[in-house]
Amino acid sequence: MFFSHLNKKIRLSTLLTIGLLSIGTLEAAPLDTLQILEKAEQYRVKNESAVINCEVEVFKAEQLQKTRLYKVFAGTQERSLVVFQSPADAGQKVLMKGKDFWMFMPKSRRPIRITPMQKLLGDAALGDIATLSWSKQYQVTAQQQTDSTLHFTLEAKTDAASYQKIELTLNSQDSFPISADLYLRSGMLAKTATFTRGERDGETRVVAMTLQDQMKTDNKTVIHYRQTQAMEIPEKLFNPQILIRSDLEQLLAE
Repeated sequence: MFFSHLNKKIRLSTLLTIGLLSIGTLEAAPLDTLQILEKAEQYRVKNESAVINCEVEVFKAEQLQKTRLYKVFAGTQERSLVVFQSPADAGQKVLMKGKDFWMFMPKSRRPIRITPMQKLLGDAALGDIATLSWSKQYQVTAQQQTDSTLHFTLEAKTDAASYQKIELTLNSQDSFPISADLYLRSGMLAKTATFTRGERDGETRVVAMTLQDQMKTDNKTVIHYRQTQAMEIPEKLFNPQILIRSDLEQLLAE
């Protein structure tokens, strides 16, 4: 009985050691991991619920092809409404609500459902423009640290995430995001994002995100975060039937 008890202790000790070696120190302190990712996200958008004005530049072979404007209403519980504002595509809207996605075109009478893959199509993938949450949509499966960087391997918790896996690199001193490799469910590296440090509203912020296409390597998209405003987005704005309305500003005021 003594040896049986001793063997159980040895097995338990071995399992704990293997677990710590495989996932690093963050598994021992999951709250710290969450806090690091939340801090990194706040450099992009400080408030969980906010209105974000973006300017998107599309390049091919380093030549600017077009510029587009978007307004993103980012709410809690993985909800975002992207409103296209450039004259060329004014009136188009995309609603992302958990695992469900809808798109509205001005000439259509009702919003249509789109798939997670469809929301990643186009010059500026809508999943990239909306606020992708590292802390809420992903879990850390591996971690490495150097003197200057923290590196996390993130795996999507659900199919609703824009990418299945993200290799995220942060500044180890202040958790500012440096780069992110974005992988599809197939395992293919789709894009590499790099983040530009700057100042907005008197604080250090991500002022731009550059997306280098890894499948069409001469394609590049730069998303400029021009203005963000903390706002409690009303529930009614995330109703698919609202997409047919052209007076969203008035709706917010009601």
